[in-house]
Amino acid sequence: YNADVFPYMRHFIEHLTLRNYQNRTVAFIENGSWAPTAGRVMNKILENSKDITNLGTITIKSSMTEENKAQISDLASKLV
Repeated sequence: YNADVFPYMRHFIEHLTLRNYQNRTVAFIENGSWAPTAGRVMNKILENSKDITNLGTITIKSSMTEENKAQISDLASKLV
């Protein structure tokens, strides 16, 4: 979203950090057409939170691919 995070998602993540979000496992899914940056930005917002385990970022470029489906399935398995 203009090299940033969709405003409602940014507000949500900042809301978490203001309430001492910690001891959690997170992962990000970003979508963009040529240079997605949302995953990096969201990770930066959470960087000062304690004991956050980041499983990484899945990048979808415009539309979902079979590789993306496999990545999301793998991520779901790790989060459950």
